[in-house]
Amino acid sequence: MWSSQIVGVIERQTEAIHRVLSVVVKQREALKEGRLELLKDLLKDMDQAHQEAITAESMRTQVVNKIAESRKCSPTLNELAASGTPEESEAMLKAGKGLRVAVESARSEMALLNSLVEENKALNDMLIDEWRRLGGNQSLSSLDLKG
Repeated sequence: MWSSQIVGVIERQTEAIHRVLSVVVKQREALKEGRLELLKDLLKDMDQAHQEAITAESMRTQVVNKIAESRKCSPTLNELAASGTPEESEAMLKAGKGLRVAVESARSEMALLNSLVEENKALNDMLIDEWRRLGGNQSLSSLDLKG
């Protein structure tokens, strides 16, 4: 019973992180393709997915701490798994591995998105500096830009 509770909260957190990962990938693709209109909606989606992930993490921490206290062991997956049957241990470790994979994937995608955002920011700053160097709107208004 207690092991299925732990597996359940770990799987819930894994699902929440997969939702965050999905939104991050969509944000990265939208930014890469210049689809800025999508980013507003995706930012809202990210906020919701992020809140779900935080809630799931909090729930997992509470359940793990409560069960670890009752089993008189550390609130680590390895210690909890060691205090159960081989079947319980296998299920918990499998769920834990899935959570670690999801977290690493999310970290990797977030690093890519961060890099793309920084690149985009640098490009925007460069364009603004060039615009200012040219005198902004003032000097360009006297140019004849007819084809």
